[in-house]
Amino acid sequence: MSLRARIFIIISVVIFLVLAISIFLIVRNKNKKTENANPTTTTTTSTSNNTQSGSQVVVDGQLPTGLTARTPTSLEVEKNNVEQLAKIFVERYGSYSTDNEFQNIKESESLVTKSLWTKISAGMNVKSTSQGFLGVTTKVVSASITDWSASKATVQLRLMREENKDGTVSNRYQNATVEMVKQGNVWLANALAWN
Repeated sequence: MSLRARIFIIISVVIFLVLAISIFLIVRNKNKKTENANPTTTTTTSTSNNTQSGSQVVVDGQLPTGLTARTPTSLEVEKNNVEQLAKIFVERYGSYSTDNEFQNIKESESLVTKSLWTKISAGMNVKSTSQGFLGVTTKVVSASITDWSASKATVQLRLMREENKDGTVSNRYQNATVEMVKQGNVWLANALAWN
């Protein structure tokens, strides 16, 4: 047998083996995807010494490792909602532009009490005398509730405010305090103090 024939046979065998292994891996991978698409799941409750009980999803008889998920209490949910409403109010009210005069105030109306609305909307009757563009974008960096009762809360906010004055952009950090009150089942901003 010539050298050329032996090389051809060896290369053919290697190609055949590579092809066979590839087909095997593709078929096996498809079977795994089919199994993962229809996993057997059950729900169980587990308790450990330093975590509260919570629901865990069992996949193929194995519990996931790591921290257990804990369902927040209704008080925690309410506090989180109050904190989020304070953030939304300050970001809307604290962001404005001379191109959209008073839009920030109009967008805040549904988030404030009637007494605070009277205070913040009083300036809408005054025409702007500013020459040129001025825009301020307010972003809440952090928020925390410092005082809480069933009908009143105080939220401390750390803000980053970006000011654009005729193309000159500057950033500054500022604090704000929002007093939230519960009217019926709705929390509203009742006072705002810039620090």
